[in-house]
Amino acid sequence: MMINKEYTSTGPFMGPHIREKWTSQWIMQQVLIALVFPTIAAVYFFGLWSLVMVIVSIVACVGLEFAFQKIVWKKVTITDYSAVITGWLLALTLPVTAPLWTLLIGDFIAIIVVKQLTGGIGRNWLNPAVAARVLLKLFFSPWITNWVTPQPDVVATATPLADLGNFAREVSPTTPDLVDLFMGFGLGGPIGETCKFALLLSGIYLIARKIINPLVPVLTLGSFYSAMLLYSGFDFSFANAHLLSGALIFAAVFMVTDYTTSPLTDKGKYIFAIGCGVLAAMLRICIDLPGGIGVAILVMNLLTPLINKYTVSRIYGE
Repeated sequence: MMINKEYTSTGPFMGPHIREKWTSQWIMQQVLIALVFPTIAAVYFFGLWSLVMVIVSIVACVGLEFAFQKIVWKKVTITDYSAVITGWLLALTLPVTAPLWTLLIGDFIAIIVVKQLTGGIGRNWLNPAVAARVLLKLFFSPWITNWVTPQPDVVATATPLADLGNFAREVSPTTPDLVDLFMGFGLGGPIGETCKFALLLSGIYLIARKIINPLVPVLTLGSFYSAMLLYSGFDFSFANAHLLSGALIFAAVFMVTDYTTSPLTDKGKYIFAIGCGVLAAMLRICIDLPGGIGVAILVMNLLTPLINKYTVSRIYGE
C-alpha cells in the first residue's frame, strides 16, 4: 500500500472541517503493523528464510530510493516508510524458493522504474509492488513459481488455483478443503498470501484504525465472488474455493486500498474495487490466468484518471 504524502485529512470517514494530528508517517506505521500478521504466518509456515526475504527486500528498496534521490538531487524521503512498505509487500508475494536476485530485480522495478521515474510517492500511476510482481511473473516465472508446501514436509507442489484452473466449473477432488485454504495448512504459494486468517486480522486492524474504508475490500471480494457464482451456476463450493485461493484477499486488503493509485472520491473507490474484483474473475475464467488480481489492479490503476473525472464532486455554485 502506498500512502500519498500530501494526505493530511483526518481519515476516510471524517469531514475536512474536523482536524486530527494524523501524519503520513503515522498512517504508514499502521500499515507496517498490519503487515506483521501475514509475516508471522509466513515464518510459521515457511521458516525463517521468509523473514530474510522481507528484510533483504526492505533494505534494497530503501537503499535504492535513497541512492536515486541523492543522484538526481531530490529530497530524500525514505523516512516516510513508503519504500519499506513496497519492499515488504513485494517479498510477501513471492514463494520461499524465489532466488534473492529475482526479489532484487523486483525491488528495482518497483522503486526506480514505477515509483521514482514517475515522480515519487503521490505521483506514481501504477502500484509499484503490484507492477513489479506482475513483471516478475511475466519474465521470471520459472524462478518465482517454484511452489513448495509449508514445513516440516517441504515438497514441490502446485497452488490451489492449479486445481481450479483449466476452465473448470466445479471443485476438483484434489482441491484443499476450506479450512486448509483459510488457514494455509499444507498449501503452496507466496509466503504472505497463503494464510487468509492472518490477512483477515490485518484487514480488521486497518479498518479499526480507520486507515482503509471497509467497503473497498468488501466490494472487491464481493464482486469477484458474485462473478464466480454466476460462472459456476451458483456452485458455492466452487466460488468459496476461488475466493480463498491465490492473492485475492491479500490484494484486497493491501493493494486495492492504496491511496495513491486508486480514485480520490468514495464513489470512485467503490467503482475501482468492483472493477478489480470483476476483472480478476474474468481473467481467471476467460484466459485461465491464475490469480489475475495483479493484472486487474494495474488495469484499474490506468483507468483511475477517468474514474476521477466522472466521479469528482461539483463545486457548489459551479
